[in-house]
This record gives sequence, structure tokens and C-alpha cells, in this order.
Amino acid sequence: MTVNSRPTTERSLFFLILLLFISFRLMSVLLFRPGGFIADFSDFDYYRTWALLTPAGYRAFDNMWTVYPPLFPALMIGMFNLSALIPPWADPRLFFYTFLSSSLLVFEIGNFILIYRLAGKLVEQQPTDENHPLTRSPLYPVILYALLFTPAYTFLGWFEPMPLFFMLLGLDLLLTGRERNWGWVASAMAAGLGILAKLTPALLIPLAVRWLGAKLSLAAARHEWFNWRSPANLLKPTLYTLITAAAVIGFGYPLVGGNGALAFSSLRTHSIRPPWQSLWAVLDGYYGFGQVPLDMRNLAGLDGPLWQSSLSWGAITLAFGLLFLWLYTRPYDWQQPRTLIAFAGVSVIWLFLYSKGWSPQFVVWVMAFLVLLTPNLRGIAIAIGLMFSNFIESHVFIIMLPNATWLLWGTVLFRTALLMLVAADFLGQIWPGAVKRVIERWSARLSWGVLVAGLLAGLLAVPALGRAYTDSRLAAHPCRAAIELLQTEAEWPETVIATEQSDAWEQFYPWLRHSYNLRLIDGYRPGAEPAAVIEEKLAALGQETGGFWWLALADRPFQAAGYFQRDDVQTLDAQTLGQCQLARVVQIPPQAVAEAQVEGGPIRLLATQTAPAKPGEALHFVVYWQAETAVSRSYTVFTQLLESEGELVAQQDNLPVRGLAPTDTWPAGVVVRDPYRLALPDDTPPGAYRLIVGLYTDAGRVPLRLADGSQNDFVEFPITIFDR
Repeated sequence: MTVNSRPTTERSLFFLILLLFISFRLMSVLLFRPGGFIADFSDFDYYRTWALLTPAGYRAFDNMWTVYPPLFPALMIGMFNLSALIPPWADPRLFFYTFLSSSLLVFEIGNFILIYRLAGKLVEQQPTDENHPLTRSPLYPVILYALLFTPAYTFLGWFEPMPLFFMLLGLDLLLTGRERNWGWVASAMAAGLGILAKLTPALLIPLAVRWLGAKLSLAAARHEWFNWRSPANLLKPTLYTLITAAAVIGFGYPLVGGNGALAFSSLRTHSIRPPWQSLWAVLDGYYGFGQVPLDMRNLAGLDGPLWQSSLSWGAITLAFGLLFLWLYTRPYDWQQPRTLIAFAGVSVIWLFLYSKGWSPQFVVWVMAFLVLLTPNLRGIAIAIGLMFSNFIESHVFIIMLPNATWLLWGTVLFRTALLMLVAADFLGQIWPGAVKRVIERWSARLSWGVLVAGLLAGLLAVPALGRAYTDSRLAAHPCRAAIELLQTEAEWPETVIATEQSDAWEQFYPWLRHSYNLRLIDGYRPGAEPAAVIEEKLAALGQETGGFWWLALADRPFQAAGYFQRDDVQTLDAQTLGQCQLARVVQIPPQAVAEAQVEGGPIRLLATQTAPAKPGEALHFVVYWQAETAVSRSYTVFTQLLESEGELVAQQDNLPVRGLAPTDTWPAGVVVRDPYRLALPDDTPPGAYRLIVGLYTDAGRVPLRLADGSQNDFVEFPITIFDR
């Protein structure tokens, strides 16, 4: 490729990348929504709620305050009014979100083009590297910017591309001003418009003062500032400031309707609001996000503080101001484009470090300067680290785990350290003298150290994060009481939970998967009725287990009713806990295990269930009784675990149901679930044992007629004790 053909080829490639960039973001507007499956949310929801106040007669800067300078509200309300002309879709947000995102896409495209232009000016002062030609091309930063996730995500739900555009435009025009006299004038206009969108572009003013030649020294103040023949005089910096102020007033005054009292409401709310998601916020004990806790219609609320801070903001402001002034007055080479762009990046980061709050969308500013000034592996690693830190903070902490304040501490410290090191790296690129290399070297090393430490801390935090998530989901679970009940009952033999509702299975499986076998009962069979299939499957399950738990979400129809109407099916302990219905189900065998002739009528031992047991644990055993008629006397139940030679291992005697249901209180025909817990000694050898069960009174044991017709005073069941 020849030298002459390279610019044409490069521009052609840039337009191809730009076309892909625009089409990707445009399709994102149409088909993506911020928040993913975690939460459907963005600032667009706030904007729409705000815009819906206009039909009620509320207007920003008239009878309503706003945290935004007036340029963006004017754009946003205009897009809302346009969308209101179209009949709403099923999701009424569609057209407002599409129109507003599309308008912000214009600024995002401008940012892409400006990054290319600024990168071109940086490349001009660098020698060509034949081994890595792409890294010396202005295409490299725009490719990196196009591939970063955060800028694409941000413009879909936040207005940040708009003020960033004016900041980058002001820088580009300042650099152009060296070639064309009008450039710095247009830059001042861009600064004024940027201030009307967000206060951050006001940083262009001190940058322009140095770029336009002003020297900051006592000698310059005496001999050059007011010498109009000197290139270091203050004429252009003064005019730049005045033009910026004129743009702010000229465009801003009509936008605020001449209401001076509310024109500065964004500054007033910032002064009274609590800090958020910043180092100052966690030091001050505030763990919320950036929403101002005051209704926009409450004008009287602007007079009072919304947070009593324990921090000395006067001292903080003085410290940051003095340190910035010291950095600002170093003898950098302001003839070089890199100095202007690098110090702009430092200034933006310095403002974010000083600011009361941090919002996740702010990181797009940092990424724009990273791709320009550090378009290498370290710069992209920092961008990725900030991206994941943002995700953990804005989605995991703010939305999913708002009580895990240690998460906010971690992300704030990680981000603050990285931002400080990025600022140091930018300074190292322009610092005068030999110390330049030292700053660059140590900022690079420490940046990698912070990134590695952040990665390791994140990996080590995964178990704690998992526990916090599990606990929070259980605390908010609509069937929490049912889950906790099943957890306490997990030691008993009913270890199967059956449901025909897939969402019920999903809601219970994570907490109970280790203790229970959760069965989803499917009603599908070609040519068969679903209800009949479900009844058949439940009958097979009941025969297999003897008893199980039935789970259903409350107020939901189910097709298992036929099974529960069967004569051999009994539901016990049925209850509604939260939004779930839970019941024990026992399927009675056709023949009773034994029958006792007692005063008032026979008592039948219908069935039993046994849970596996090991030495040192407890043997859980359940007996199901039924009295055909009312029993007139109270009988005690005995359960004894015997070795093969008849030696007693464990025993439990009590009135049925732990003494809570004496036999003389049993209603006729009702099945009684009678649980027993026999403690096994630690030295119990594994193997085969016998468990005998019966009834007795003071007069002795009650005779039983067994299923085979024989008589005995107990029923015997084989038990296996397993090895540990």
C-alpha cells in the first residue's frame, strides 16, 4: 500500500466501521432493553414518568425542579410529545424509548466520529510502527470503542452520550483552532451547549485557557497577560470564557422560561441530596443509589437538606481544588494535542473522584479517553474491570442484594483505585521531565495489581455472594414458610415432593434439592386425558413411597383432583403457607398391617414409613393409625428397636403424636400420622434389626390381629442400619 493511497483506504475502512456501528446501535434501539433478565430498568423509566407529568400541567423550570440542566429536558419532552401522537403499543413505552434512543444515537454517532478525529490528531505526533501499523492508526481507538459493551448499553437507557459529545466536540474544535482561527470560538459555543446538558463540559474552560496560550506564572502575569502582542495574553481565554457564558445564557434563558429561581435547581438539588455510590457515600453511611429523595413537584423541599452529612465538604473541596490547581499549573507542553486530551481526561476523572456521587453511566466518559490515550491491553483490561465493577454495583448490589453493603464497599474501592491510576497514567504521558517515565511505569504496574487483586477478590467473594443471594431470595419468597417447614421436616420418611406445576418446581428446587426428590408430574400421553395420566402417575408414586408431599401454588387450578378423591388416598396436615398449598399424602394399602380390638372399637395400623438411619443418628419411623369408631380409652404406643438376638437398642413410648393425640380423642375414620424418633447409640453396628410396634395400657399390651390372621401383641418390621 502506497503512502498516497493509505488515507483513502483508511477513510473507506472507517466508513465501513461507522456503517456497522450505526446499524448495530440502531438495531439495539429496536430490539434490546437495558437490564436483561435481572430487571427491566433504565433512566428512561424516570424520564417517562417525568414526561407524563406534563399533561397534568407541570413544566420543568416553571412549577417543577429537575436535576438536569435544560437542554436534555427540552429534547426528552419533545420526544415524548412526538411519541404521544402515535397509538400506544402493548408496551406503551415503545415509541418514546425508540424516539429518545434514536435522538441520543445521533450524539453517539458524533462521539464515534470525534474519537476518530481526535485519534488522528494524536497519531500525527507519533512515529509509524511498521510492525504494528494498526496501533498507529486512528481506526484503532474507534474499533475499540465500537467493541466495548458499556457505550452501546449506556445510550439505550441514559442521556450520557449527549454531554460527552459536547465535551469531545469542544476538544476537537480547540485542536482545530490551531489550524483555523474560528475553531476555538466554535469550541466555546460547544462548551456552552454542553454545560446546558451537564456541568462536566465546563472543564473545557480551564483547558482552553492553557491551550490558547495563557501561562500561569507571576512573570507571565506581569509581562504577558495584558500584553496584546504577546502570544500568552489573556485575550483569547477571556473571550472563550465570555462566549461560553453567552452561549449558556443565550440558549439557556429561553429554555428555562426566564425563571432564574429554578434555572439552577440542578445545583440546588446536588447540594442538598445525599451522596451515592461513591467513596464519600460509603464513608457517610449512605448505601442507596442516585435518585433524589424528593418529588420533582415539591419546590419547597429545595430549601432544606435531604441528608445530614458527617463529612466536611468544605475541607474536601479545598483539598481537591488545591491539588487540581497544582496539577493544572505544571509546565506541560501545551503545544501538543496529547497534552490537551490527556489533561481533559485527568480533569474528568478528577471531577468524578470529587463528586458526591457516582452513577454507572459515568464510566462511558472514562472509556472514551481510555481508547484515545491507552489503546492497549492494559487500557482495555481497565475498561473491562470498570465494566464488571459497574455490573456488580448497579445490578447485583443495587437491585439484587441491597443489604450486602460489603459489595458496595468493594466496588467503590476498586473503582476509585483504578480511576486514580488511570489519571496518573494520563498525567505520565504529558508530565515534564524524567519523572514522566517513572509515573507511567508505576501507574501501569499498580493498575495491573489492582486488576488482579479485584479479580481474586471477586472469585473469593463468590461463595459469600451465593449465600447472600440465597438468603435474600428466601426472605422475599412468597412461599418462604412452606420452604422452611419442609426443611424442618426433611429428616422424616416423606422425602418426595410432587407437583404438576413447573413454576412450583422451580420455586422450591434450589432450597430442597439436597433433602428431597422433587417430582414434576406430567400429564402428557398421546390420546389420553391429562387428568387421568396424572392420577395414574400419582397412584404409582404413592405405591412406591407410601407417602409424599403434595405442592401447589395457591389459587391455581390443577388436574390432580381425581387422585385425591380416591378412597385409598388421605391428605394430612393440609395448609396454605404464603402463596403455596402443602399437604402430606398417604396412600393406604388395601389391607391393614394389624388391627387392635380396644374399648369402643378397633384401631387399625394402616401403614408405616421408615427413613434410612446410621449409627449416632436417629431412626425416623412413622405409623398411620385409624379408629373405625370413637375409642373410649387412651392407649400408649411402644416402639422398640431390637438386635437379631432380641437385645434392646432404642425405644420410644408415648401417647400417639408425641402425646398430642391420645386415642380417646381420635375422630372416627380419620387417619392419624404418628411419628417416632429413636436415637441410635454411636456404637450401633450396621446391619439388620427388628422394630416392634404395639399398644398397651396399665393392664398390659393389647393383642393384635396381624394381616396374615395370626395374633401377637406387637407388629414387627425389618430395619437396616447403614454404615456411616
